[in-house]
Amino acid sequence: MRSRSSPVLFFGFGSLVVLIGLAGLGSARRAAQLFAEMDAISRAHRESTRIFDEIRSGVNLSGIFVRDYLLDPSDLTAFMHRQKLLEIRAGMAKELEQLKRLEGPEQESVLAELNQELDAYWDSIDPLFSWTGGRRRALGSFFLQQRVLPRRDAALEIARRISLINDSALESQQQRLEQGQAAFNRYLLWMLGVAVSLGLLVAGTSIFRISRLERESEGNRARSARAERELRRLSQELVRAQEAERRSLSRELHDEVGQSLTALRMELANLEGLRTSSGEEFAGRLQEAKLLAEQTMTSVRDLAMGLRPAMLDDLGLGPALEWQGREFSRRSGIPAAVEIDGVVDALPDTHRTCVFRIVQEALTNCARHAQAKSVRITVHGAPKTVYLSVQDDGVGFSGAEGRGLGLIGIEERARELGGSVALRSEPGKGTTLRVELPWAEETRA
Repeated sequence: MRSRSSPVLFFGFGSLVVLIGLAGLGSARRAAQLFAEMDAISRAHRESTRIFDEIRSGVNLSGIFVRDYLLDPSDLTAFMHRQKLLEIRAGMAKELEQLKRLEGPEQESVLAELNQELDAYWDSIDPLFSWTGGRRRALGSFFLQQRVLPRRDAALEIARRISLINDSALESQQQRLEQGQAAFNRYLLWMLGVAVSLGLLVAGTSIFRISRLERESEGNRARSARAERELRRLSQELVRAQEAERRSLSRELHDEVGQSLTALRMELANLEGLRTSSGEEFAGRLQEAKLLAEQTMTSVRDLAMGLRPAMLDDLGLGPALEWQGREFSRRSGIPAAVEIDGVVDALPDTHRTCVFRIVQEALTNCARHAQAKSVRITVHGAPKTVYLSVQDDGVGFSGAEGRGLGLIGIEERARELGGSVALRSEPGKGTTLRVELPWAEETRA
């Protein structure tokens, strides 16, 4: 069965399109994921940087308020300064809570330490608001230097450490993103390689298939040309064979039948002139006329038997083949043995005619080319198939030497009835022709 190219090419190009589509979707999804991660890291870092700036700003601003409070001689401003410091402390507490949500668990201990230092810083400031103006002037500078500023610096140092840790985490996350980007690039290269390989495979398959189809097309054209030349040659041979058969029939009619009828007409004319002669001469002439008429009838009968023997219709296939074998032996001098068994009389008319013509053509070829010493014809009628074999011990042939118009005619006759022909021959070992014709009893004539 001839394979079709369209399913293979459809599958190949379809797979290529699907692969490219999947690669595009995967690339877009991975790129979107990387962009989202980069955006989340950037926003988290900006937010944490802002919070640290707010904490440092709050601590510095609280120091300014404490300094102003200690330098203010009035006792009436304590509540105002303390209220501002409480607002700064509340804002810093909110920023710390937000910072805890942004930072990972690995910075939880450092954030707790920062929270403790900030609480200690605010706790160190809180007693100042119960001092009187004189005490603030007397102890303010010392208390600020010894208690408040160290706490502030400790809290700022922890905030700086957390900021450095945050910067380090940012670098680590950037490295992870770079690794993801590298993996993404490798994925793209892999998908590109697979797509290119599949494309080359599909292209190679297409080129191979198209080249093969072109070669097959060229072969078909060459076979068509050879078949056309062979058909033209066979047609010419058929015309020549028809002309030869017509010439032979014309010659037989002219030489045999025509001359016999001419002689018979002359004898009849002589008989008309001998009506008054002696009875013996008239009887002799009449006997010669009868012989001429019998010879003419024999010639006409032989011609009719050559065209289609009446015994094929009257007596059946077996007697017709036996007559054909006898006539072949009489004309060619080659003994022909005919063996018939099985069911042959029940064959349909088409099968009887086919077997008769095949044997006739095979014997003709044998007489022309085989140079045989004997011929054997075997016909076996089975319930569903009739088997025919024509075997000679002649010179044989090799290759396509024996494939002439006669064998082609035999093959065509057998093919019309659904049969098959097998020819076996070797130089010096004779030729065997075997024919099988299927038939069914309900088709009998």
